Amino acid sequence: MKKIFAFTLALAATEAGLAQTVNVSVDAGNIVRPVDDRQFSINAAAWDSYLTPGNQATTAALVAPLAIRALRYPGGSPSDGYHWATNTNETGSYIAPGLDYNAFLSFANSLPAQVMITTNYGSGTPQEAAAWVEDANVTHHYGIKYWEVGNEIYGTWEYDHTATPHDPVEYANRFAQYYQAMKANDPTIRIGAVVITGLPIPEESYASSHTVVNPVTQASHTGWTPVMLSTLKSLGVTPDFVVYHRYEEETGKEDDASLLQDAQGWIGDATSLRMMLTDYLGGAGAGVEILATENNSNGETAGKQMVSIVNGLYMADSFCTLMQTEINSLFWWDLRNEQETDGNLSAQLYGWRQYGDSGIMSGATTFYPTYYVYKLMSHFARGGDAVVKAASSSNLLSAYAAKRGDGSLSVLVINKSPTATTSATIALSNFTPAATATVYSYGLPQDNAAETETNNSQPEGADADVQVANNVAIAGASFTGSFGPYSVTLYSIPSAQASASSARLINISSNGYVQGTTHLLDAGFFISGAPGSTEQVLVRGIGPTLATFNVPNPASNIQLQIFDANNHLLYSNNGWSSGSAQNTQNLTAAFNQTFAFGLQPGTLDSALLVTLAPGQYTAEVSGVGDASGTALAEVYEVTAGGTRLLNISCRGYVDNAGHTLTDGFYISGGSNNGQEKVLIRGVGPTLANFGVNPAVADPTLTVFEPGNVPIATSDDWSAEPDSGLAAAFTATLAFQLPAPSRDAAVLLTLPGNGYTAQVSGTNGQGGDAIVEIYEVPQS
Repeated sequence: MKKIFAFTLALAATEAGLAQTVNVSVDAGNIVRPVDDRQFSINAAAWDSYLTPGNQATTAALVAPLAIRALRYPGGSPSDGYHWATNTNETGSYIAPGLDYNAFLSFANSLPAQVMITTNYGSGTPQEAAAWVEDANVTHHYGIKYWEVGNEIYGTWEYDHTATPHDPVEYANRFAQYYQAMKANDPTIRIGAVVITGLPIPEESYASSHTVVNPVTQASHTGWTPVMLSTLKSLGVTPDFVVYHRYEEETGKEDDASLLQDAQGWIGDATSLRMMLTDYLGGAGAGVEILATENNSNGETAGKQMVSIVNGLYMADSFCTLMQTEINSLFWWDLRNEQETDGNLSAQLYGWRQYGDSGIMSGATTFYPTYYVYKLMSHFARGGDAVVKAASSSNLLSAYAAKRGDGSLSVLVINKSPTATTSATIALSNFTPAATATVYSYGLPQDNAAETETNNSQPEGADADVQVANNVAIAGASFTGSFGPYSVTLYSIPSAQASASSARLINISSNGYVQGTTHLLDAGFFISGAPGSTEQVLVRGIGPTLATFNVPNPASNIQLQIFDANNHLLYSNNGWSSGSAQNTQNLTAAFNQTFAFGLQPGTLDSALLVTLAPGQYTAEVSGVGDASGTALAEVYEVTAGGTRLLNISCRGYVDNAGHTLTDGFYISGGSNNGQEKVLIRGVGPTLANFGVNPAVADPTLTVFEPGNVPIATSDDWSAEPDSGLAAAFTATLAFQLPAPSRDAAVLLTLPGNGYTAQVSGTNGQGGDAIVEIYEVPQS
């Protein structure tokens, strides 16, 4: 009550001063982090009859405007009693007739969306989970990448019939069994363990009867996460990711004003979880992802707040605040649930619906404010875009921004006042706006229209939907906006210097084998742009730090050199932090800006932050002395002054005995889910024409999408049906490949996200190969 009363006083004081204009600043050049596609996800459950085969088309049409990127199945706590092979649930949870996991996958593929599976921990076995992996990925080739072991096992509300229920040591021991059994059937999957925040002290979350000592602070802890992680460490098992759920309020204690400030808690949660991963797992913890797979305002009985516009505002705030952290997913709870009348219906809460529902929609005709806000957010950002720095001078007017792959800027403003229309001066820096913008808005007028139009037989009308205003005048880099009470407004502002392409390559990484100066890893890249323009790039050669990611046999000492098109040495580095303190500081800032993983000072990895004119360059990574092993070459676009990375390539040694050339590349997505047409080649025998000896005689190229799912493969490019490859060679100015030849090539159109191209040798032959990725000019 103290918290609510104090905030009410603060709200009243702030409301009294809202006549003054709020200042919003957006720095488009200050990148917080890239956007991960999984940050726009939702839970969908086995009880949803509108996901059955006969209703899938209807639901797919309703959710298509939301641009959902991933779905989680079979749905929260019932997962711990769900048996996939028989499609039964011993918790008593309802399962829609005809909705087994195969039918659910059919719906997910129609969107399309990735799928995360929660396996049955409470009454299942490691063997049952492993059989599910085999059926999904080996038998049916679904390529499901993300698998959780259980749901909220730390809570006594969870169905847990193991020997010691809700116990972190029991969970860790069984998690290790699940991990080993599931990976045996598909080593490429990623498996997650459930965690909860419990630090810092004074209050432990879900304390157990076990005590562990933090190896860094030497403090004793009994919380679920410290004990569970310590046990996993002792077992030599590191989860691929950890699973976190966040719900803000308890039934009967809801408060609208407090909820609209609660999303800031994501920042502390991310910090707490990373600290525990680092402290209890050591160096291996750095490679563990943090994923949020449930979030809503309330995790208990749903009241009127959950279906009011207040929860819609919280949703927007939650999505955007999470994207200020390292957490890589947000699965909202959930698509459809049920209407409840036994939750909090107090008149002290805003809202006209006299029931609760944690879904964003009900049936095919009722849509809650969370549905419309999710729809509005589809225009804010998607995978491959970049979150940029934004700030507001008022805690009742939050502002967030994203730079999109087509060069446009998204500015999102949330007015959390229930009564005041607020003016704000929006100042843009490091961005030249076009004269007009598209403005998307949702607020009280739309929510009120839904009340008058809802008749339970037809979808709500157009005036209850997100409003779209085209060609809204923007008065330069500083303009004023007016924001109604309880509203979300999104400005989609084209750049006056926007690229003609809706997407672009923004970085490449290549993993391969180096040995002294005998076997090198060469990353070539081409910068396009007008004379006088420049591009700042971060180039890294990583060896020793790969050990923290459990990469076997990492090279112990790395030399990095950058050459121009005439093979003139421009820059060189050995020991990234060996220069001045200012240089080390600049490099660290560039790591953060590009979201590259950090390097510890003093390591023998190498890194250079350089500004280059348009042209062709090569980054050469070698072992120092006789150092050999796995190395990583990386090139990141940092700032582009009218330039862009146009094509990238990497040369290294491959065979079919474990030495592969693996290139990761990232496409920044554009508005309207902009896509990029790319030519990807794995060249071996044709390299002999350029004096490369030995060149691998028969390379195989495989391209993977996120989740390590293969989407294209090529062995002999000229043996494939004509798909425009020869024309693409010409259009990209790539050197021609003879026909026939055993070189490999594919032509793909890909949405914004991260991808991997891997080249290996066949028939026991080894030698050098090149992986190349080209932007193909759009006609």
